Amino acid sequence: MNRLAIYGAGGMGRETACVVSRINKKAPDTWHLVGFFDDGIPAGTATAFGPVLGGIDQINAERNPLAVAIAIGNPQIISRIVQEITNPNISFPNIIDPTTDFMHPESLKMGHGNILCPGCRISCNVEIGHFNIINGDVSLRHDVTLGSCNSLMPGVKVSGGTTLGNRNFFGLASSATQYLTIANDVRVGAGAIVMQDITSAGLYTGIPAQKKK
Repeated sequence: MNRLAIYGAGGMGRETACVVSRINKKAPDTWHLVGFFDDGIPAGTATAFGPVLGGIDQINAERNPLAVAIAIGNPQIISRIVQEITNPNISFPNIIDPTTDFMHPESLKMGHGNILCPGCRISCNVEIGHFNIINGDVSLRHDVTLGSCNSLMPGVKVSGGTTLGNRNFFGLASSATQYLTIANDVRVGAGAIVMQDITSAGLYTGIPAQKKK
């Protein structure tokens, strides 16, 4: 059984712990969840899923192999944490809920450190980078490319042929229409629909999504 810790003891971390439990029910003894790391919560704090073990310093001091899932909703914080973890004993597995529907796994390309929550549907010829949070009921259609350190909230839909850059946040039930290109560090508000290319960082809301000044 592989030792696993979750960075982030908040809501996303607890949801990830639930996914780990569901994985173990489907494939017993896949993971041994040892607890959480979180720089904002004191070490020793108890949670329903295990104790808080410390923060980044404790991760970097780990002397034994340890898998870590980074379960933070903020893309910029995900990116920072990734850069701060320098310990060669740490690995970053993909944590994928058993209900995830890979429509054509033969054409899927996926990096490491991704978290896929229940009910996701991944179509054919999809490319997923590293350290993405793909929350419940997200749909990535054919030929979608997703960069790294993105956070897609529940119910997000990305239509075929669309490319998302890095460190983007898509709010609850937002979506992007087909064959678009979306830059880095973009925030899309809940329920918004992106209907044209986004070339600069910022907050986009509404239908069609427009940049907030």
